[in-house]
Amino acid sequence: MAPPERLEALKLWLHQNGGYLNPETRLEHSDEAGVHCRAATDLAPHARICTVPHSLALSSLNALVDDVFPVFKQRGLPVEAIGYFYLMYQYAHRDTSFWQPYLDSLPRPDHEHSTPFWFDSQDLGWLEDTDVLHTLKARREVHKIHYVAGINMLQQANVDIEPYTWDLYRWSITMYTSRSFSSRALHSVDTKYWAAYKSTPDGRTQTVLLDMTRTSAEELDFPVLFPVIDIPNHAHDAMVDWAFDPARFSLSLRSGAKAGGEVFNNYGPKSNDELLLGYGFCLEDNPHDKVLLTLKAPPEELQKELRKIQPGYFEERRDDKDGEWSSEKATFGLQQPVHDPERPEAVFDRLPEPLLELMIYMLRHERGLSFSFVERPLFYLTAPNSAGRQYRAPITRMIVTSLLPKLAKLQASTPQNPPTNKKQQQAKIYRDGQMRILEHVTGGLRNYLRTLLTLTPSSNASGPMLVTIQGLVSILASATDEGPKHAADFLNGLAVSAGTSDLDQMCEAGWEDDACVLLLCFVFSTCGINDHEYPEYLWRPDVDVDYENDRFDDDELEQGRSSMELVKAAAQECPGSFWTDKRWSERFVAGVGGRVMRYESFTMMVPTSDEGGDARLVVYIHPS
Repeated sequence: MAPPERLEALKLWLHQNGGYLNPETRLEHSDEAGVHCRAATDLAPHARICTVPHSLALSSLNALVDDVFPVFKQRGLPVEAIGYFYLMYQYAHRDTSFWQPYLDSLPRPDHEHSTPFWFDSQDLGWLEDTDVLHTLKARREVHKIHYVAGINMLQQANVDIEPYTWDLYRWSITMYTSRSFSSRALHSVDTKYWAAYKSTPDGRTQTVLLDMTRTSAEELDFPVLFPVIDIPNHAHDAMVDWAFDPARFSLSLRSGAKAGGEVFNNYGPKSNDELLLGYGFCLEDNPHDKVLLTLKAPPEELQKELRKIQPGYFEERRDDKDGEWSSEKATFGLQQPVHDPERPEAVFDRLPEPLLELMIYMLRHERGLSFSFVERPLFYLTAPNSAGRQYRAPITRMIVTSLLPKLAKLQASTPQNPPTNKKQQQAKIYRDGQMRILEHVTGGLRNYLRTLLTLTPSSNASGPMLVTIQGLVSILASATDEGPKHAADFLNGLAVSAGTSDLDQMCEAGWEDDACVLLLCFVFSTCGINDHEYPEYLWRPDVDVDYENDRFDDDELEQGRSSMELVKAAAQECPGSFWTDKRWSERFVAGVGGRVMRYESFTMMVPTSDEGGDARLVVYIHPS
């Protein structure tokens, strides 16, 4: 807790060192809001709340120029870890620290901190099977490595390590994650120098210019503590302006504030996992909340192409070797989807375009297609008559099948008893939000597939659709003048082997897959389909197409061989029909019906007349 006298001392220190706090505001403390800012009177729009000179900022930069504590002048640790150790040093010596008023206003190390870094085993039960728990474990291991390395550096410098406990290090991390700003607030783009500040023995502040031109971009991105300006709490709808003026950082309210109301900052569009990990709280119905989806590494051949246009998905190149695929960089945040009954494909609108782009590339590679850059993935996927619509159903299924296990795990591991403390309450808000988004995303995408289901397609049916084997027969029968004969020939020819020409009986007897492969050969060969309506991976099955040079795996060829036994029997039964066409061969079956079946078919629940549903094979087709 920060008593009023400490907050007054903090304000005085800010003013004495060239800072500004709006006199019409008050710094207060409560158990619920912690130290926060309130408007003493009505604040007009664009009112400036606070200005902090860079000389008051606290970060790893100060450690690089500190002559009294020179341990990290030559670095030796990642830049953020240097900042954590330097804050520990200042806190351990706060009675003589330049930042004493600021340090005295911070939550103490023995305060009940609420970030997951401070959760006990019962608290962590509320994070079971969540992305936050996975991230927490990974970060904790990294922090421990840096802590041990830093302690070794202190020992080598003959520094007494007794004050530098693991708990104090955890506290320092928590102060940075919950209060810091980006280092971009410190640096002017007009110069190669960074201004660092150190305190002289006589109490003055001295500026040191650091040439950071040889420092990597990663090392130039570090957290910075700005006293006082870090006090306003977060509201996702607060309208504020951050001004990065030379040597100072200011916060203004774009929309003003009412007398007695809390003055909020806006930390940006942060999801609940970010808020919980960094700040220790979550927001009910957070409009920026998301669930994470990580794509597995693409095949090596595809990675070679991706390195050329999307190098950001790979680790940095080292020792003349290409960096490996980074799962962390290929992790995407999915938000609750848009529901628009008039435009079912709107379900794709809030999916991350980089995710859609990668999935399109992966689907093309799986289908043996050449790599082709997609500039506007969402438009390519959803625009009417776009070639990209062929990927709508496969992408939908990829996302759903990736997310359903995640949802099932969360549902199964949710604690049965209600939360017993604030940490568990915040974790429950996060967990409930994750399940809600997963339910809406998977439900929305499944509903989209249901809108595609066309049980009785007409002769002029257009647009992407999902059809059963009965629907394919309807398409075959209605596509051309000879369609009815082709449909009858197909059923009569197959009946020789299946023992029936009734499709329902065939499906019940286990013939559905074999029948569908052969039926697709009929449909794509006899229905007069236009060139642009064929899937890109499918050769147009004209009479003069030679499939001998196509590459097929053993399973595809085995399917073709077994299907040809059915074709031969059907040809004897139906002379003069398409069953006797000279195109029939193992490779023709594998290259037409087999390929479409492989890439465009799957099982889904299909409504029945008794208001129930059956799991049925459906095929995705996309005529224009």
